Amino acid sequence: MAEPRAAGDDRIVQLAAFRVGDQGYVIDIMRIREIVNPQKLTAVPGTSPLIEGVINLRGVIIPMLDLRKRFALPPAPRTRTTKFVIVSLDRRLMGIIVDEMLEVVRLPRSMLKPAPGMAGRKEQGLVVGMCQWQENLLLLLDLKKVLAPAFLELDDTSAGDATGKE
Repeated sequence: MAEPRAAGDDRIVQLAAFRVGDQGYVIDIMRIREIVNPQKLTAVPGTSPLIEGVINLRGVIIPMLDLRKRFALPPAPRTRTTKFVIVSLDRRLMGIIVDEMLEVVRLPRSMLKPAPGMAGRKEQGLVVGMCQWQENLLLLLDLKKVLAPAFLELDDTSAGDATGKE
């Protein structure tokens, strides 16, 4: 993951920017397997309430986590800008549902600032840093922490691995 570094580290990092609610977020672009338009979700009884359901993406069953629920935001209808972002983490595939993909942000690593203490914020512990991009302050998510509640309930057989095998 692209974590905040000391000032003076000017290696370029590439982050995928997206919006959930009114806030912009970024994750390491190397974690993204692909971005797809929303598909029909199949609900799976007994899974985490954060899991909206699963999709079958070219023969691989992928659980889909709704970031609006994860961040305790009110539900919103899916629109033409809604995307399913398939990410790879710990050799497993999982999807996250975002309101809108923005673009790839390329910036020197030194522009990533550590997240200040965010006591009381719904995203507490999920944000490891932030960066200024154009006119927006984007929050760098710790994808492992964001997905942790869902991963705790899924074993290796219920989520496709990063090789595309079930």
